[in-house]
Amino acid sequence: MNDDHKEELRRLVSNLGAGIHERHYRSAYDAAANICSGIFDTIPVDLHDVVHEAVMAGYAAALTDLEEGKLDDQVRERSESIE
Repeated sequence: MNDDHKEELRRLVSNLGAGIHERHYRSAYDAAANICSGIFDTIPVDLHDVVHEAVMAGYAAALTDLEEGKLDDQVRERSESIE
């Protein structure tokens, strides 16, 4: 991957994470660190931060969706199927 492509990827991921609310930052950071620890050995070192930030953005977005009730029906259905 050339440097221009890496920089474009970094900008894209940065924009994804622009909506991370401060209240979600620590949880998203910790979850991403946990998730990424299993893949860091398989990707180039210079992409670690980019992948970590992308996972953080996704996790934070999911937390926001949960807070806004967007996933209530899905969570309810899954909890009922577990019982």
